[in-house]
Amino acid sequence: LILIKTSNIRTMKIFKFLIIFLLTISFNVNAGPFTDEFSRCIVTKTTSQEKTDLVKWIYVTISFHPQLSDMSNLSSEDVEMVNIRVADYMTNVFAYKCNKELIEAIKYEGENSVVTAFELLGEIAISEIMVDEGVSIASEFFTQYLDESVIAEALSEAYN
Repeated sequence: LILIKTSNIRTMKIFKFLIIFLLTISFNVNAGPFTDEFSRCIVTKTTSQEKTDLVKWIYVTISFHPQLSDMSNLSSEDVEMVNIRVADYMTNVFAYKCNKELIEAIKYEGENSVVTAFELLGEIAISEIMVDEGVSIASEFFTQYLDESVIAEALSEAYN
């Protein structure tokens, strides 16, 4: 029983790490100095509310996928408001908050630098959402359906 309980705690930690990793993975790890500077600018000059708005926009956007749309009951007003807030944010970042850094990143490292910078911001925004106690608890709901003995056996070599 103690081995299973210890294994369950380890399993929970592994799955929690995996979920957070999958939600925050970035494939653009080769950013140049101008992209880094633009990234730093948007990360430091984006408020908590703006990060939340970005996460809401991601949520709304993916809810349109055919395999997810039946799980969402967003109104057209919800969708419009999220898009307005993100458009305002983007305008503010591009034109005012980080204009110099944006221009240099595009000029010297190409348009993909913008994608790279916003991937980082998305990672940070989602990470901040994931640390909420309710979200953290919800991220573990699936574990009640895990076959702990199979998982314990699969991981046993790692802990011996």
